[in-house]
Formats: sequence, structure tokens, C-alpha cells
Amino acid sequence: MRLFIGIPIPEEYLKIIGEVQGVWRKRLESKVSWVRPELAHLTLKFLGEVDEARVAAIVRAMRAAAQGIFEMQGRKGGFFPPRGAPRVVWVGFSRGQKECGAYFAALDNALAGVGFSAETRPFAAHVTVARVREAVRSDDWPGLAADLTRDWPVFEVKNVVLWQSVLRPSGPEYRRAAEVTLGA
Repeated sequence: MRLFIGIPIPEEYLKIIGEVQGVWRKRLESKVSWVRPELAHLTLKFLGEVDEARVAAIVRAMRAAAQGIFEMQGRKGGFFPPRGAPRVVWVGFSRGQKECGAYFAALDNALAGVGFSAETRPFAAHVTVARVREAVRSDDWPGLAADLTRDWPVFEVKNVVLWQSVLRPSGPEYRRAAEVTLGA
């Protein structure tokens, strides 16, 4: 099964992401693959193909890393990579970066203890809004980033989810395989 661990984001975020995508969809139609708003989330760790027998160890690692509930707030739109032609369009966070980063570090360490590779890239809490299909420069990118930059609602991170990603011709489908409550 194909698995990843992430933080669900609130409905208000999904609604705003959908509205921004609606404005930009026609303008960037051939260049961008938009993430369906209902699938938007904050990825902590992509695990890849994992034998079902390892799920219990993953959930134990998620629990071992668990900390208290914390707040997050989106703030600005941006791109990966930060220079050159964008490949990923995202919403970054102004509040909760430290706490989210601490949970990620503890989770990555706990998962390394059960045989998963440690992450080599620095962690950057973000929600992916779109993936750029072709590496092209566009005068539209700053406008899209500006539309994603706003005072997003504050939300509490109360749980972390182990999602199963099922790839379908119509796009991915995410199923909750397990959930860990923070602060419990």
C-alpha cells in the first residue's frame, strides 16, 4: 500500500484553495495540474509503497512523536524551487512552523527506528495547491502567489493521519488508514 503521513486542513482552507484555483484555472490551464481541494493536506512524510504488516509500527512511531495540540495559520503563497521555473505551487504557514517542525523531527526519528529512511531535505510546512507540468516561465506566477497570500484562518492541529494513496486514472484517492490524536 502507498502511504503518507499528514495533517488534515480545515474546510475553510479547502474552500479558499478552490476559489483561487477557479480564478487561475483557465489562465494557466495547460501548464498546471491542480490538486483537487478536497485532497489538500499538509504532508509530513511520504512513505511510499509499504507492506501492510508495517502499519502498526508506523502508528506506534506516530504516537511516540505525538506532542500537544498546536495552532497553525497559512500566510503566503509560493513556489518550489524558490528560483527559476516553478514546479510546485503552495501555501506556507506563519503560525505553527516551530511546533509542526518539532513533530516532524520526532516523527522522522521514530520512523527511522522502524526502518524508514530519514528525510534529507529541510522540512517546510506547506499545502500543495498545484504541480507545474512543464517547466515554463510565466508572468502569471507572482499574481497567483499574491492571490494565495492572505490572513488564512487559524486552526488547531489535533490529529495526524496515516493516509493510503490509491492511484486511479481519474487521480489519487486518499483513505484514512489510521489517525493519532495529539495531546492524548
